Amino acid sequence: MRAPILCLAGLVPLAACAPEGPYPSLEVRPIEKRYAAAGDEPGTPAPPSIPEDVTLADRVAALSAAALQGQIEFARALPIARAAVARAGAPGSDSWIDAQQAASRLEVARALTVDALTELDQLALEKAAAGPLAPADAMRIASAIVEASALADGQAAANAEITRALGSI
Repeated sequence: MRAPILCLAGLVPLAACAPEGPYPSLEVRPIEKRYAAAGDEPGTPAPPSIPEDVTLADRVAALSAAALQGQIEFARALPIARAAVARAGAPGSDSWIDAQQAASRLEVARALTVDALTELDQLALEKAAAGPLAPADAMRIASAIVEASALADGQAAANAEITRALGSI
């Protein structure tokens, strides 16, 4: 126990012997007083204005349209698939094969939306890696991803319903 106390006691006198040098004072300088009175911070530049990317807006619009087209085709194929599954007989029967084909067409329609969502995600990653985006561009990409995700999630739920129904036959 005595050894640590002795070591600390030996360091205290050394701290008092630090040489005074040409170090600046820590007092507030006149220029800092002036900025403090004005309420501004010295040397704080305004954030740079990032222009919107017109080609990005066009690309996001095209991918959003593709996701919507996938939703339209999925919505057309869903009632057909449900009806085919309701009519399906034993596995291997003609009606069961028709139901399988209808479920496959449903999955193809769903792929359009999922592919558009994947491309939107990839675009967001590429743009994030390239540097800051204009706020409008960032919002545009985020909104498109949210909308396409909602479509894809709804399609996945309906597709899972069809798959479960076919699996129970």
